Amino acid sequence: MANMKEISKWFVIIGGIIGLIQAILFFIPDIGFSFYSGILSDSAYEVIQAIIAIILSLIALATSGVVEIRALKMDYSFIMLLIIGILMAIFGSDLGGILVIIGAILLLLK
Repeated sequence: MANMKEISKWFVIIGGIIGLIQAILFFIPDIGFSFYSGILSDSAYEVIQAIIAIILSLIALATSGVVEIRALKMDYSFIMLLIIGILMAIFGSDLGGILVIIGAILLLLK
């Protein structure tokens, strides 16, 4: 079924875009996504978490073929998308990670 694979690809694309937006919003204070408390270690942790979330979102977008970054492009398979989605959900891109996981499950059901 080509339709299920196409729907899976759209879930991954939308999840990657939402994850990228959420990760960028970590850098803007007083939005609700960042939790700056004035302590350097907490702020540094959140900056590192946001950078990792941006990289994972770019990996999801490169894997789906939206962004042409050869260094980040991975195999478009169930396992790779599942791992990327779980890592996105862990590192702060909750909704984007969930959408990538749903896309991975839909790719398995093709």
